[in-house]
Amino acid sequence: MDFKRIEWIFFLAFLGVNLFLFSIFQSAKNEERNVATSNQKIAIEQRLKADSISYDGDFATDKPTGYYLSGIPTNMQKAISDYRKANDESDAFSLGTTTEEYQVTRRISDGTSITDATKTAATLAKFLQQDGEVLFGEEYTYLENLSFQDQEYPEIVAAQSFEKIPFNDSSSRLDIQLENTDDLLKITRYTQTHISQIEKLRDQTALYSERDAIETLYVNNRIPPKSKIAWRQLAYTLSLQFRGTNVYIPVWFVAIDTGSSLQVEKVNAITNRVFTNTPVQKVEKN
Repeated sequence: MDFKRIEWIFFLAFLGVNLFLFSIFQSAKNEERNVATSNQKIAIEQRLKADSISYDGDFATDKPTGYYLSGIPTNMQKAISDYRKANDESDAFSLGTTTEEYQVTRRISDGTSITDATKTAATLAKFLQQDGEVLFGEEYTYLENLSFQDQEYPEIVAAQSFEKIPFNDSSSRLDIQLENTDDLLKITRYTQTHISQIEKLRDQTALYSERDAIETLYVNNRIPPKSKIAWRQLAYTLSLQFRGTNVYIPVWFVAIDTGSSLQVEKVNAITNRVFTNTPVQKVEKN
């Protein structure tokens, strides 16, 4: 028996199998590359439409700018004490007021009402500018996306902002409860938190666009088919608590109406990564 010939037959057969497998592997890689390239070329608007995902308006493609910010939670008890001393009003913020270290809750009886939903921002601004009604009132602006005037328990929300980008975080919030009386929405109570000494931690940086954030959520399967993108907004939110100081980052907030619930997803506007379930890091005092 010609063993050398048999060895050559096995060698050629083995080589043929390997070449065949290699060609299949290369073909699969090329197909995968082509699919990836194809997917990249398909506009996010087309992909949303294919999944019956609706939205209003167009997705902004401009690159806004923002910062890493630091701020200190305001001691509201001290803030009230300082206000009383500065204005020589020992009874200021006494009636109907409950104060914790970083939060104040107050009942309102001045009769301010919202008579026209389209003028909510103006009515709220006028209320916030009244002396003795809300501490640091001039620093807060109306957040329409977080406000609900047509529900059983209507509420409007305001927050501080930095260079026209608002905060969307519980550490800088004015939650105002309303009471529906004779077709008027009367301000009856508010709960407030506040940030002091807001400062830039780094130079201004270009952020990812609104459209980038939508695409990131889509490719990460955070926007269910047949849902609706209810609203989207760029805002600062808490990322780190470092020995009594808060660190905030700019984030794209995207609200998605699934039909049964309204879920709010978050995308880090600096890194373009999903931020929704990222916990706030804490570094305690030594």
